[in-house]
Amino acid sequence: MTHSLHREGSVDSLERDYTVFIYPARGYNYKGCATKVRHLVEIVYQVGPANMIATTLRENMYSGVRPEEVLDSIRDGCRVFTVFNSREKIRELLVKFKEADEGISIVVSGLIDRVRDIAAEVGLNPHTINLSLGIHGGTHRLPPADVRQFTTMCGHAMVAPKLVEEVIGKIKTAKLDSWQGSLVLAKPCACGIYNPHRSQEMLEEVVPLYTVSRW
Repeated sequence: MTHSLHREGSVDSLERDYTVFIYPARGYNYKGCATKVRHLVEIVYQVGPANMIATTLRENMYSGVRPEEVLDSIRDGCRVFTVFNSREKIRELLVKFKEADEGISIVVSGLIDRVRDIAAEVGLNPHTINLSLGIHGGTHRLPPADVRQFTTMCGHAMVAPKLVEEVIGKIKTAKLDSWQGSLVLAKPCACGIYNPHRSQEMLEEVVPLYTVSRW
């Protein structure tokens, strides 16, 4: 899924950012997949996601929805989008998914060499690989890179640049702490792959660099 491929930031930061999609396919395993998808989501909760959304609810982890509600909502065709904040967690997840062997497509996004290394470690051979070719065109109209590292964590562009700058300003003036600010940014994400743990780290890095004139 290409909407997870355009995340920006330093290599060090992206090493703690892996998205995972649970994706039944029409004409193959769509009908009758609810039990299988529910099992995979139970595994996701066991490992500990940084964020998640099921298409049957469209509410991410920071909207107040409870795991029981998510699990009970799963129906045939439900797709699940989630993100993890460590290499160790993504490796554990893939080991458990392999053992479960539910026959549902799993899509993992992250730094390509890291993802391929983890797949090799757990004995998985990726079926397909998609790569981002970067941003082309009128790039001068884009927000600065230190803002894009936040906005690109939502694949549907629901985290606005002005919201990022507003949160930075509120942290700068002690109206929010870095975790509270990160949750403000995570809440609008409609695809459930905004990583607030990574976001908190980035806020703590960029806030001291901002001046009043920037916001």
